[in-house]
Amino acid sequence: MRAAAFVMVCMVLLLGCEQQPNTAFTEEEALADTGPLHQGKPITAIIREFGIQPPNPSAREPLLHQLADGLRKADPKQRYEGVTFRLSENNALDPGWLVQTPNWWGRRAADLPYYEPGCPGCLSEVGLPECSADSDCTRGGSCRALKILEADPRQAGKKVCVGHSDDTVDGLYRLVSSARYRVDIATLQPAPDGRYLAALRRALLRIAQSGRAVTVRVLIGQYPPLETDPLALLIDLTEGLHVAPQSKLSLYVATMRSCLHARTCGNFSWNHAKIIVVDGGHAVVGGHNMWTRDYLLDRPIADLSMYLRGPAAGDATAFADEMWDWVCTHDGDKHQAIEVRSVTPGDRTFGRRCPPKRLSLGHDRLRKPGNVPVMAVARLGAGISDDFANHSDLARDLMFASARTSIRIVQQDFGFNFAQPQTIYPESSMERLMDFALKDQGDLFIVLSNYKATGRSGATYSNRLQIEATARKFREVARRRSSLSDDALNALLCRRVHIAPYRFSEDATWPNNVPIGNHSKFWMVDDRAFYIGSDNIYPVDLQEFGYIVDSRQAVADIHREYWGPLWRWSSPHRISGAGASRCIFTEPAPAPRGRSR
Repeated sequence: MRAAAFVMVCMVLLLGCEQQPNTAFTEEEALADTGPLHQGKPITAIIREFGIQPPNPSAREPLLHQLADGLRKADPKQRYEGVTFRLSENNALDPGWLVQTPNWWGRRAADLPYYEPGCPGCLSEVGLPECSADSDCTRGGSCRALKILEADPRQAGKKVCVGHSDDTVDGLYRLVSSARYRVDIATLQPAPDGRYLAALRRALLRIAQSGRAVTVRVLIGQYPPLETDPLALLIDLTEGLHVAPQSKLSLYVATMRSCLHARTCGNFSWNHAKIIVVDGGHAVVGGHNMWTRDYLLDRPIADLSMYLRGPAAGDATAFADEMWDWVCTHDGDKHQAIEVRSVTPGDRTFGRRCPPKRLSLGHDRLRKPGNVPVMAVARLGAGISDDFANHSDLARDLMFASARTSIRIVQQDFGFNFAQPQTIYPESSMERLMDFALKDQGDLFIVLSNYKATGRSGATYSNRLQIEATARKFREVARRRSSLSDDALNALLCRRVHIAPYRFSEDATWPNNVPIGNHSKFWMVDDRAFYIGSDNIYPVDLQEFGYIVDSRQAVADIHREYWGPLWRWSSPHRISGAGASRCIFTEPAPAPRGRSR
């Protein structure tokens, strides 16, 4: 998520951060906050003071209806339902709805097919080699026609060698180019590059050639000291549009962060959500950034997103609306590096206009393509509102507290130690997880990224914490909440808590001993309801968006396509849990090198 330069600057700017994220407080610490509801109020304090109960899986009322009732109690001004949380019933998950990369289960790391940009025989922009048959693809993969090639008359009808995850880029092109009136994209810097940039550029060209009046908004969250130039991205995206004089395309690009510690507020915050929404009815939401080097080449970072049709897609648009309203109000604020650039029909130069507000959102939410209930959950982080608007955190803790039989988690890490004097953990979430384990009636499964994992871009996908340190933190939390003897507690944790590093096959690393990185943000409760989105469990105060889905069929898909193979290959390396070759909870802790909280 972060480049090395981010760490160095934040060490200067953010040490001694005045305000911790909502989940970073223990239950005991939360007792001290008895004041009114506010942006940084501890989750445990909110639950206690508003009398919020976790959903009861045995109740007659549907699970997500109960969750919605609890979230409404933490929205006393009725300001954020429809922005940071909303339940919709009539969504559809089509075949292929689960978007995972690199989807290389059970196969050798060294055999992963990929194609470097600029390779010999590569077609322009897409950076994939032309071919006639699979045998032409010297680095593996398959020889196929892609929709993205249709946008260039010189490439239409040709075939290219497709690497391990290039299908996702073609899917991006197909989705965006289908827009009839609106596209919303939110992501994290760096800006889309390589094949992702080519897919967006060609999709916009198809829209322009169609003559459809489409508004496209692209929002980039940026962290210090790196900054994305919105004008440069706008120029990149509109390259070649001059061949479509009939264009009615309006394109807006914004870069933003909402908080930079003491300069503006008590923390640091920027957009971290990953959203693509078309016409308010089709959405891809999850963990994927649009970075060619980290996702499409060798040693790719594992990630997970989901595609849906229905009113929950409109909820992603509503969240984007809130972000754009704030950005347009603060455009030009140099402290926050907020800037909007635009080009609209008839413009001869690039402008500084903001897009129209909230385009026909009510119509989007009337769509009823299916019967899948989905709770959209989000957080506004710091700097946007003084009110509590981090309902994603509250929803997660309530769902963990509702668990009866199992909790399955796939994350990058639990602890956060960049720019901090000490490692901070999601104390309230870990308390809920340990309360579940201490009942000794169900199992907690956790899969984490590997130590020191990085992408080709240099971005880190490990918070530089050994998996054993996370396990010991769980034991510390359990110790606070249990009256069991040490031996009895250790035995229970060894039986019920299963912690493993991420694996996709028998290989422990990529070639040349490169650690395998995981960027998925996934959890599932009782093999019934699950979350896919951008919100990490480790505590940071960013803007996030994701979906909680209650669907037996979708859970079956996840077990078959994702969790089943993930746990098959990861579980042999687990450091705890029934059947593990070792149990970290019975091993002596190393000598302390500093304290955590």
